[in-house]
Amino acid sequence: MNKISIKNRNIGHGYPTYVVAEVGNNHNGDINLAKELINQAKLSGADAVKFQVKDIESCFSQKLLDMPYTNENSYGKTYREHKQFLELSYEQYSDLNNYAIENDIDFFATPFDINSAKFLNDINVDVYKISSFHTTKHNLIDRICSFNKPIIMSTGMTTSEELDESVSILEKNNSKFALLHCVSSYPVEYDDVNLSIIKELEEKYNCVVGYSGHEMGTTVAACSIFFGASIIEKHFTLNNKMKGSDHLFSLEPSQFKQLVDEVKLFERVVGNSKKRLLECELAMRIKNL
Repeated sequence: MNKISIKNRNIGHGYPTYVVAEVGNNHNGDINLAKELINQAKLSGADAVKFQVKDIESCFSQKLLDMPYTNENSYGKTYREHKQFLELSYEQYSDLNNYAIENDIDFFATPFDINSAKFLNDINVDVYKISSFHTTKHNLIDRICSFNKPIIMSTGMTTSEELDESVSILEKNNSKFALLHCVSSYPVEYDDVNLSIIKELEEKYNCVVGYSGHEMGTTVAACSIFFGASIIEKHFTLNNKMKGSDHLFSLEPSQFKQLVDEVKLFERVVGNSKKRLLECELAMRIKNL
């Protein structure tokens, strides 16, 4: 049976669904807000919080960084100023990792560049996340593999052939990995979700598979376990009305708790494929003899 292990927890079929609160940039560059997001994620029942760690100058092109960036969600006149405002320092991420440990919730992150990947190894994260944006960044994937930690990789905006190449790197390095079905549209329309891909990924790559959802609400993500998802990741915020591009389609704490509750209910009703006479049916069976 395929599984990966994060700390002492097994993830895969037959084990409880691993639910991740994707903070991303929803801390708005404020470490106190980031800590409150960790608090609320824990209270909402999340198993983990996930952040994004990046060296702005090395992970984006200079042309992109120099471009004007003026819209309702902008924190600067250029894309560089915007990203710099939102980014926390390595020291602050180290503090958040320790804070999550103190609050008994897993902490991990998506490194956008090799320096950030090395930093996460230095603070001894237990698992790495490769975003859809980096699925074709083979040098980064190869470097992350070298740390010998479990890897969760999203598969949005990636062709089948590109995903084959990326998975081959994971396999070549004997990495323990999981793939997340994902559609990189924000928010994604329901007609584009295509949860059936989860089974296809599991059958093709013989690995743990999950779902990273960008649609509105909780039900679609919770339903992904009926298709075999062992990991569910959803964006998390304190308030949908906060300034920032990801807040609108993120789940607030009460919504995230609803997601966790739905997942637990759906886990109960999935059962298994073995047909048998149930004890709860015996009284009715005897009555009809």
